[in-house]
Amino acid sequence: MAGPERDPATKPRPLTHFLLGAGAFLALYLPQPILPLLDRAFGTLPAITGLTMTAALLGFAVSGLLPEGDPGRTLRRAMWLIIASSAIAALSPFFPVLLAARAGQGVGVGLLIAGGLADIARNHPPAVGGRLTGSLIGGTAIGGLLSRLTGYSALWLGWRAAFALGGALALGLLSIALNRLSGPAADTGPRAAGLPPGRVGTPVWLVVAGLGILFVNIAVFDLLPYRLAGPGFHLSPAIADFVYLAFLPAMLTAGLAGRAIDRFGARAVAAATAGIGVAFLLIGLIPSVLAAALMATGSISATVALHTCHSLAAAGHGRVAVGRYLTAYYVGGALAAPLIAAAYQYRGWTGAVLPLCAAWLAVGALALLSPSSGWRRRTGQAAPPLAQLPSAP
Repeated sequence: MAGPERDPATKPRPLTHFLLGAGAFLALYLPQPILPLLDRAFGTLPAITGLTMTAALLGFAVSGLLPEGDPGRTLRRAMWLIIASSAIAALSPFFPVLLAARAGQGVGVGLLIAGGLADIARNHPPAVGGRLTGSLIGGTAIGGLLSRLTGYSALWLGWRAAFALGGALALGLLSIALNRLSGPAADTGPRAAGLPPGRVGTPVWLVVAGLGILFVNIAVFDLLPYRLAGPGFHLSPAIADFVYLAFLPAMLTAGLAGRAIDRFGARAVAAATAGIGVAFLLIGLIPSVLAAALMATGSISATVALHTCHSLAAAGHGRVAVGRYLTAYYVGGALAAPLIAAAYQYRGWTGAVLPLCAAWLAVGALALLSPSSGWRRRTGQAAPPLAQLPSAP
């Protein structure tokens, strides 16, 4: 049954995209705090159990390579894929089944985020694109934190119940978001976004930048527990886990970045954010808990702001560009752990942090050197009337 027809002048509702981002990410990071429980449950080594995180990130990356389909059906199917995969994860009798379920969750999450970004470019004026993209990316930051908190419920309920609870919470938030979300049924290309017909394809600089953004943040949060447990700190793992509270200000950062984008443009905000992010990384070289906290907060906040800028730029090039950018974004994140672990092992803390600074300096340079036309959405009059997205179940 079709939902109410969208009035082009309708005021944008950032809460819808925030809930979409939060609901999608509720499943993504759930196993991270309970990996030791999974070690014991399946009798696997930590290096093998850690594949539960890698499988989901790779599933997310693969989703960006899938062909386009009807936006409404794709979003709903992605939601049910996450729910079904959560149920399979909760019932997994063997570790390979759990890995397959986690990959399914990752694919579903990737399709939801790409679909949400495409909806912003397709159904909203450029003047509010940054604000809405910031809301969606802010939702993913809070969803990631809630995902980890849901994982901790396994300490009392067991890991199977934790996966089931995560799926139930995701279903609740995503059902609300998709029932509020309306948009076209088929056309998701540049014409639907009001872009010139010739502007098709994915800029290379956008993909390269995507490889470096999440790479830095994953590396920071992988290394900080070792830093805080090492000489000069000797903090227990329970205390060190408070570093994840840095995700809370990231929600505000996404909103601020979105409004700044609408005022100054995504290119300028991306370049400035890269420089600020590098400054926070360098603060982390100071051997103090406060410096580590500032580094963590600056890392996730800059990542969210950079991701908001580049996601909006990708959405302006169409759904395929969004998928390819997100693929690069999560491939970069998946590569972070082994590469930065090697740097930390052989070069120490400083030898690991400086390459991260170089990565974000490269992202900033790409923003400055890339053509300004690649960052702008333009309104046009050639786009045909668009059909309406049916309400989600």
